[in-house]
Amino acid sequence: MVAIIYFILKILVIVVPLLIAVAYLTLAE
Repeated sequence: MVAIIYFILKILVIVVPLLIAVAYLTLAE
């Protein structure tokens, strides 16, 4: 169970900054 939570958190750490970067670039244009 803990491994699943850790795996999800690790994905979020990668995905969230990417989504922020995409949103920033979209708004910047």
